[in-house]
Amino acid sequence: MTDHAPVVAVARFVLKDKHKDKGAEFEAAYQTYKEAVSRRDGLLRTALLRGISAPDTFVILTWWRDAEAHRTVVGDWEFFTAVSSRFVALAAITSVHGPVLAGRKDADGLGGDPVPAADAAVALTSFTLREGAEQQAFEAAFLGHVSFVKGHEGFLAHQLVHSDRETGSYVNIGWWTGPQAYAPVVQSPEMAADARRMAEHAEVEGGLFRVVVDSARVDALAG
Repeated sequence: MTDHAPVVAVARFVLKDKHKDKGAEFEAAYQTYKEAVSRRDGLLRTALLRGISAPDTFVILTWWRDAEAHRTVVGDWEFFTAVSSRFVALAAITSVHGPVLAGRKDADGLGGDPVPAADAAVALTSFTLREGAEQQAFEAAFLGHVSFVKGHEGFLAHQLVHSDRETGSYVNIGWWTGPQAYAPVVQSPEMAADARRMAEHAEVEGGLFRVVVDSARVDALAG
């Protein structure tokens, strides 16, 4: 990773047992976060996702111009705690942040695509390389997988994010027109075979999310 590579912060949250009914409060806390980070230099875009089959699960995606812009925000402890304290009170968090694969345009299909519609869905998939697996072999297998899904109606775009904390950790952000577009793909025999090939390289965990807020869409409508 270089300091000039675009960074995507992927923060996952699961509402705590005593707060399972407070999804609306979490969404309100996100609005406070969104308004605060929108004033920070280097912010490109932010979105809030909520699990479709697991509505107590949220993901916040934040795109930054580069690593320095991201560090400036997370390194400002007073600011960071002020905008994230409510998240931590309501939910447990895990996170990954890193660059989109540098120089690999076939692994970064998001930039320049139309702003997704209000009912867009996001397939978020985490990959953890198995012991002894090679990054290059995994990335080649992933790009083959992308070639498969790109041919389906309803596919919009994707980004593969490589963690800068754990070299064997990746997250793919796949944008679809809606859950109805993704369902026949994930249920197809071809997808099952493709998943088995990917599983040779990495442990795979995924989920489908609806887009609650996307600042790119908000900005487009405002314009």
